[in-house]
Amino acid sequence: MRIAWYTEDYHEEYRTGSRRRGAAPHAAVAAAIAASCAAVNAQDSRAGQTFALGTIEIIGQREPAAVSATTEIIEAAELAARHRDDLSEALDLISGVSVQNLGQRRERLISIRGFSSRQVPLYIDGVPVYVPYDGNVDLARFGVDYVSEVVVSKGLASLLYGPNTLGGAVNVVSRRPTQPLETFARYVVELDDALDGIENRIAASIAGNRDRWYGHLTVSHADSEGYRLPDDFQPVAAEDGGRRESADSADTVVSAKIGLVPNEHDEYVLSYYRQDGEKVDPPYAGSYLRSATRPDGVQVRFWKWPYWDKESLYFMARNAFTGQGTLRWRLFYDSFRNSLESYDDATFTTQTRPYAFRGSRYDDYTYGAGAELEWRWGETQITRVAAHFRQDVHREAQTHPFSPEERLESATFDVAIEHEWRVTDRLSLTPSYSHMTQPGETVQVYDDASQTFVPVSTNRADANNAQLVATYRFDDARSLVAGMSRKTRFPTLKERFSGGLGSAVPNPGLGPETALHYEIGYRRRGGNWSARIALFQSDLNDAIESITIEPTACSSPPCTQQRNVGEQRNRGIELSVDYAPLSTLRLSGQANWLDRDNRSNPDIRPTGTPEHKYLLAADWEFFPRWRLSVDAQHESERFSNSRGTRVASSFTLVNGFVRWTPVQRLGVELGVRNLGDELYAYEEGFYEAGRTWLGQIDYRF
Repeated sequence: MRIAWYTEDYHEEYRTGSRRRGAAPHAAVAAAIAASCAAVNAQDSRAGQTFALGTIEIIGQREPAAVSATTEIIEAAELAARHRDDLSEALDLISGVSVQNLGQRRERLISIRGFSSRQVPLYIDGVPVYVPYDGNVDLARFGVDYVSEVVVSKGLASLLYGPNTLGGAVNVVSRRPTQPLETFARYVVELDDALDGIENRIAASIAGNRDRWYGHLTVSHADSEGYRLPDDFQPVAAEDGGRRESADSADTVVSAKIGLVPNEHDEYVLSYYRQDGEKVDPPYAGSYLRSATRPDGVQVRFWKWPYWDKESLYFMARNAFTGQGTLRWRLFYDSFRNSLESYDDATFTTQTRPYAFRGSRYDDYTYGAGAELEWRWGETQITRVAAHFRQDVHREAQTHPFSPEERLESATFDVAIEHEWRVTDRLSLTPSYSHMTQPGETVQVYDDASQTFVPVSTNRADANNAQLVATYRFDDARSLVAGMSRKTRFPTLKERFSGGLGSAVPNPGLGPETALHYEIGYRRRGGNWSARIALFQSDLNDAIESITIEPTACSSPPCTQQRNVGEQRNRGIELSVDYAPLSTLRLSGQANWLDRDNRSNPDIRPTGTPEHKYLLAADWEFFPRWRLSVDAQHESERFSNSRGTRVASSFTLVNGFVRWTPVQRLGVELGVRNLGDELYAYEEGFYEAGRTWLGQIDYRF
């Protein structure tokens, strides 16, 4: 969708937190749309300024190679106009990104150019946010009311991010207030075709910037009673249609920040983020059920999470000195707690069957630190050095059947250097290098067979990453970018130590995955339009895959083990276009093609990603104070298992919203999601919502 263009003026305002929309390639329509959105959730240019300390990829004085090659930005105004209310919905607007649904766990994940969420870490204001045990995080649990922008960095993402950015990185940047007082409130209700309420959302914020202090507090709550399945759904044993079985959820998000700017050289910020959630897993509603003749079929589960909570506390600072150097550093603590229960059936009352259990809980946390030093060598060269440390701790126990608390730990160190060299007025080169380390350690792993803890030792692991990106600017409107990189991902604690409830064998010596990325991209912009095309290829080596081993190796065969046996190739094309034919009309579109091959075993199908994805959108201010936003999205079919026997069909979704601003501070909005009542799923058998009607009212005080 919307791509940020980085100019010298944009750079300076980005770093000071006073970003102007005039740097966009379609300034006229952007201004018109911003005017029509003056009351939308306090997410316009006045209340949605970017929190510069929360960024990772430092913007150079000229369009830097790494950013222009790989990074796209979706801004708060875009998210508000399209009612993308959680991070998974927001990221779906970015080219090369595919939403995934881990159906059995009801976790909304993403894939970027074929790389999974484990290989593309999530950051909030530059602080890593994930489940320490398995490296994933449910993006649907994160609202966006506190967000200024979402930055998606793909294959050639800067090595300054830190470790494990094998396929890229996602950084959610919060708002930085610029006015003495900024407040807003909004209420959203969603209804099904029978006009029965299925979800309510409320959000409120207060923020301000006075003298040397600034801060904000944003609180939001979403309460869902599930959703209605499309009329084309055919009932199965575990799902009779209509209102989706066991699809309730509730989430409360608090985001707070207080900042001190004692002078023009220094800035200190303390931030807090908390998300409290609960959810129930809708059962499998497809036809590929497990049976004696189909052992690889899907087992219907009845799972619920009484709590699913994330909490982050981080301190950040910026110190400038000598006029050439700037030091940015951060300290952080991030925790994850959840509880999972499995029941016999959809009544969620009995736990007598072999797969039923109660009180399986995670109590995980991560703490760490990071620092980036930027040094300017005159007008043509900038050197940046970054260092990162984090300690992951996983604690797990189960009430019934009983298992004692298991504790696993892992430390990771990373050092990176990046040098931006403006060789000529047209040519820039950005080489970079990083080194990652995990020290060897001994952990206590619970053995289900002996019901005792077994000491397991791991060896020290080291990995080197390197990247080179070149940018050639033909003129102010045209640029060509080419680059290549080698990146690494260390395996997660789960991949190394999980026993899979007796069906898996740990592999503490599991090695890292490596990827070689190649990309070339061309961008062109005119007075009222812009376009981008990118061609890429990524070769993944030593990919971690679950392998079936001898049945005597575990207590509950068939037995599996995670091993470095895979070789994969991802290649594709991305095309994005923005066009503003009138000052009140903006059109945009994107087309994506992704080809994934398992080079080590061609019979294994790549899962979770479509080969084709298309997105068209329009924003039209058809009367003063009236705006229409429409988007249509098509995705081709995708495999849901590696044998290719489960397939999620292709689909087309159409959404539309009309906004009326009767007075400057008040906004009223009506809209519809999935206008055609399309039956679709990101994973076969786990179907998404049918047609949904939406109403919103928001007010700025």
